[in-house]
Amino acid sequence: MMRRHTRLVSSVLLAALALALMAPLACAAPVPSQTTCTASVTLDEQAAAAEREIVKGRLMDFGLSEKDAGSRVSLLTDQEVHALATDLDAVRAGGANPDETAENLAYAYFVIVLVYAMIRS
Repeated sequence: MMRRHTRLVSSVLLAALALALMAPLACAAPVPSQTTCTASVTLDEQAAAAEREIVKGRLMDFGLSEKDAGSRVSLLTDQEVHALATDLDAVRAGGANPDETAENLAYAYFVIVLVYAMIRS
């Protein structure tokens, strides 16, 4: 009876470990200090406007009309526009990132094989 409990506990621990490894990693960065210089605010506003135009152009490349692209970009915050504009090569027309999907499937398969092997032994 004790051996059965040991197998059950170890399989649950292995499954929890595998799930913990699948959790996305957080990336931290220092928070910039606030400035009172109006020149930097003007530059930030100009950069944000330029980034909005870049993202709008990319959406138009995907086949959206200028009006639709403009309305979608206007719904985004400045941080979201900046994130899109800095990594335009990774932007796809839609769907999940295939690398992450394959990685998650590999983890799930690994967990299933481990649990199956533990149950059989």
